[in-house]
Amino acid sequence: MVLKVLIVDDEKYIRDELKCFLNEYDDIEICGESGEGEEAIELAKSLKPDIVFLDIHLHDISGMLVAEKMLEVDTPPYIVFATAYDEYAIQGFQLNAVDYILKPFLEERIKLTIERIRKNIQLIRHNKKSNEVLENKKISLDKLCVKQNNKLILVDTSCIQYIQSINNIIIVNTIDGVYNSNYSLKELEDRLKKIKFIRTHKSYIINLDFIDEIIPWFNYTYKIKVKGIKDCEIPVSRNYMKKFKGILGL
Repeated sequence: MVLKVLIVDDEKYIRDELKCFLNEYDDIEICGESGEGEEAIELAKSLKPDIVFLDIHLHDISGMLVAEKMLEVDTPPYIVFATAYDEYAIQGFQLNAVDYILKPFLEERIKLTIERIRKNIQLIRHNKKSNEVLENKKISLDKLCVKQNNKLILVDTSCIQYIQSINNIIIVNTIDGVYNSNYSLKELEDRLKKIKFIRTHKSYIINLDFIDEIIPWFNYTYKIKVKGIKDCEIPVSRNYMKKFKGILGL
């Protein structure tokens, strides 16, 4: 991911110095620069930078006020105060600035700032992904959307006996009826494998709660009789045998 940086300082040589340091990073793009606070606020709105290096003393308005305005948006940038005045550090962090660095800038100090921001971004992404996974798991544990007579129906996964693929049509057999699904068998396997469902064959997934009897078959394979369904036998192919036996302790 490339991080866009806006540099705000009323001294051009300071902006050039920061650009020199930041151009060493492959994942940093200088998207804009300004020496005026008001202009910087507008640039932040249009350019949507990920990071703003911001001086506190600007010619027109305070850098603190600039930061407040930039942080009002839904997805605010990381604010790094880059200044010669250390007495504003506490105020800067109260504005949730990610860092506060002092002039003259040192290469190692800039590096530390960039690494800190990268870690923050990685943590946010990880937490977001974890929350999405938890939400998906919550949905898959409770219900599955199926079709019947052009209607969409939510069925309890606990009521599903087995799922079969016939000529690429997915058939969901439940204790209340037979339905179709828009999911592929692989997608259903991934959604349901944490809740007592197991793939036994390239064309079958079965709910472990509905296994009535396991019958040895030729070439060391098995057939499964399903509870509540007379004359229904689901194959366990050799490709899925090891996992099947491991789960059931056979």
